[in-house]
Amino acid sequence: MRVTWAGGRVSVLRIALIVLPVVALASGCQAAGGSAPASGSGTITVAVIPGIDNAPLRVAVQDGLFQQHGLKVTLKDVTSLDAVFQALTSGQAQIAAGDYTNFFYEYANDRVNLRLIADGYDATSNSVAILTLPNSGITTPQQLASQSGAVAAPPQQLAQFSQAVPYNIETLAAEEVLQNDGVSPSSVNWTDKYQPGNMIAALRNHQVKAILATEPYIVQAEEKLGAVDVLNASTGVTSGLPMSGYFSLNSYAKANPSVVQAFQQALDQAQSDCAQRGPVQTVLPNLTGMTAQDAALVTLGTYPTSLNISQVQRVAVLMYDSGMIGSVVNVSRMTG
Repeated sequence: MRVTWAGGRVSVLRIALIVLPVVALASGCQAAGGSAPASGSGTITVAVIPGIDNAPLRVAVQDGLFQQHGLKVTLKDVTSLDAVFQALTSGQAQIAAGDYTNFFYEYANDRVNLRLIADGYDATSNSVAILTLPNSGITTPQQLASQSGAVAAPPQQLAQFSQAVPYNIETLAAEEVLQNDGVSPSSVNWTDKYQPGNMIAALRNHQVKAILATEPYIVQAEEKLGAVDVLNASTGVTSGLPMSGYFSLNSYAKANPSVVQAFQQALDQAQSDCAQRGPVQTVLPNLTGMTAQDAALVTLGTYPTSLNISQVQRVAVLMYDSGMIGSVVNVSRMTG
């Protein structure tokens, strides 16, 4: 059910931000005087699409943090979220990382019963943006509407989504900011035919008018093409928006609580270490193929060391508000 007000729609998100309690669920950080760190015992495979958002996961493996908590963690690199879900549901992986919108979509449609283990990556200003060429004639979000040329967005990674926008966290964030700027997302000529690594070439060759990008493609477009920002998609109502998280099957989490807690604590330590750019920069070239120079220039989001349920709930409410899902996912039910 959509919420309406005299004269038009009032975003469910605005209401949710007022009524949702600010509940912070610590996912393993040990407070002074608290209990000792959890010690798991077992082998875990984590299915993941390599990227900036899961850099702390690589740091935790590289620095032996999981071993310190009694875990042997193997990373299973895949290229799509369909492959992530296949690994998780088939038992090839016990934990999976990725875009919140896709995991919530699967959960909302009763395709898989998931446990949210940890918040992985939150947006910061200009970490998601629409860019265009400096001579494109497009200087405002309003000028994106009714353009004959397309705006390239990251492709869909989940087969169940239709071609409609939004279909991932980037398009969800961009659509919400466009609406706040008075631009109907349906007036934008979106295309998802280009992989992120190919969007810069498409922009250079005038195959598209603009691109919706995340790092490292933002800094690469700026360096290679002199691309300029038209829309900061991580500001205002999407400021600090959680982008990706870590999930397991609910059945696995219930059967292996000590292993899950040990994983949480090791990951928390790595995410705390990644508050400094140094550890992140050491793993980014292998994760994304970017140069060490670009790794030093990219705009990084934040790697939370606790799971704030009300913050993650914002994603679920935005999804409902945009029509991605038919009912609002209750994130607190996914945490225990």
